[in-house]
Amino acid sequence: MTEPSKLKPAELLEYGMAGVDLDSPSGTKFFRLEYLLASVAGVKSTKVAAIQVSNAAELGAQLEHSNRVANTDLAIVITDSIENDLMVEALRDYLGLGVSRTVLVIGKHGRAWSVQWIGYQGDSKSAMAEGLARRFGVAVDKVKTSANFRRKVPDHPLVIDDRVRRMLRLSVKSRQAVMLVGPPGTGKTQLVAEITDEIAKDPQSYGMTTIHDPLFVTPDESWTTRELVGGDTIDDQSKIRFSPGHVLEAIEQDRWLVLDEANRADLDRIFAGLLTWLSGQAVIVGRASADPRSSPIILDWSTKPYSEVVGRDRLRGKYVSPEPIIYKAGRDWRMLGTYNAVDAQRVFRFGQALGRRFGHVPVGAPDSVSFSVALRSRIAKSKWPLGEEDAARIHDILGIIYSAHSEYLDPMGPAALLSIPDYVSAGLQEASGAEIPQLIAEAYLAGMGSWLALYDRDDRMEDVAAAVGSEDALGGEWEWLRIQLKTLR
Repeated sequence: MTEPSKLKPAELLEYGMAGVDLDSPSGTKFFRLEYLLASVAGVKSTKVAAIQVSNAAELGAQLEHSNRVANTDLAIVITDSIENDLMVEALRDYLGLGVSRTVLVIGKHGRAWSVQWIGYQGDSKSAMAEGLARRFGVAVDKVKTSANFRRKVPDHPLVIDDRVRRMLRLSVKSRQAVMLVGPPGTGKTQLVAEITDEIAKDPQSYGMTTIHDPLFVTPDESWTTRELVGGDTIDDQSKIRFSPGHVLEAIEQDRWLVLDEANRADLDRIFAGLLTWLSGQAVIVGRASADPRSSPIILDWSTKPYSEVVGRDRLRGKYVSPEPIIYKAGRDWRMLGTYNAVDAQRVFRFGQALGRRFGHVPVGAPDSVSFSVALRSRIAKSKWPLGEEDAARIHDILGIIYSAHSEYLDPMGPAALLSIPDYVSAGLQEASGAEIPQLIAEAYLAGMGSWLALYDRDDRMEDVAAAVGSEDALGGEWEWLRIQLKTLR
C-alpha cells in the first residue's frame, strides 16, 4: 500500500476511495481509506471508522447506532454532499454526545472527493483534528460535550460471575458461533451489548483486526430457512428470485448476527445447510433464480478478517450466469445468540447436532450478594433521588423478595426487580401519600405478576407468602397482590 505521507491530499482521498462500491452495504468497504487516514492522524487503524450517510436526517441515527463509529478516535462520514447547514448541525449534535472524539466529512465535488468539514468534541485543543485540518486545508469546528451524554450500553453493568464473563470472552475469541443460555431476566441481551462494545473499544485484545456492528434479530415460530438464510421470492418483475436472509445480509454488511431469544424459532428445522457451514464447510444455499442454469449461491468462509460477497451483481442481473455468488464470512465474523432455558419447556430446544455448532455460555441468576450489589447501584441511580432511609427500605424489601424467589421458585433473573426502584422513586414524588411497600407491591405486580400467576395454586407460593408477606417486606400488601394475580392467570 502506498505510503500516505507521500500522497497529496487529493491523491490520498482518490487512492483511499478507489475501487469502493458505494452501493454495497458492507460496513468495511472503506478499510483502505481508514488505514490511510489513520496513518495521517497518527492513530491505530482500529480507532478509525468510516460510515456512508446519504442525508442529514439519517446522519445522527446512523452514527449513534454504530459500534464501529462510537468507539473510535476518528469517525469518517462519506457523503455525496454535506448539505450545508443541515449536515453541520447534525454533526455538531452528534459530537456533543461525546461518543466520538473527532469527525471528518468527505464529500464529492463533481468527480473529486475532498474533506469538507472537521470537528471535534472537548474543551481543549485536539492535536489530531488540527493536524488533519492543516493537511487538508479546512477549518476546525470545536464542539462542547453536552450534559445529556447518552451511552450505547447502560451505565449499570451487569453483576456477572467472573468465570462466566471469561467463558463468554474466550468463547467469542475462539468460536464463530456462541449461545448465551439462561432464564429470563438475567441480562443475556445486555451482556451481548456489553461484549460487543468491549470488543469495539479494543478489537486487538480479541485477536481481531476491525470492528463489526451487531445486527440484532428476534426469531419467532413462523420463521423458515428463508428468513434465516434466504430463499425464493417474487421480485417487482413478477419473477422468482433468491432473497438473502439475515445470515447473508449480516455477512454482506460485515456485521455480526445476534439471534435474540433464539429458541422462539425451531432452529433445528430452519438452520438447514448452516449446520454444515458452521462446521467449516462451504454449502450451496440456493440459486439466483428459478432457472437451473442461474448462479448458485454459496455460503463459505474467508481467511480475511472482514466478510465479502463475490459476484453480488449477479444476484439481480438480467442475464443467466453459471458463475457462483459467494458469501464469505470473515474470520472475525461471529453469530451470537441468547437462549431462554426456562421458556424452552414451552418453545423449542436445540438438537444435539445444532448444539455442537455453538459454544454455550451459562448466564444464571446471580446470588443474593451479587443481587444486592446490583440493586444498590440501581437505587443510587434512580430517576428521582431517594433519601437514605427510603433507599435502605427498598433495598431490604427487594432483597427478601429476591431471596424467596431463589429459594422456592424456578430460576428467574433480577431484571424486573431491579427496575422497581425507578417506579418507587417516581411514586414518592407524588403527593398521593403512598408508602414504600404499596409502591413496591404495585411495581412487583406490574413487572412479575404474570410470572407469579403461574404459581398461584402451587404449594410453593405459601413459602413465598411467608417471606414476602412478612412485616419486614410487603406485609399486608401481599394479600392485595395475591388478589390481583387472579386477573392475570
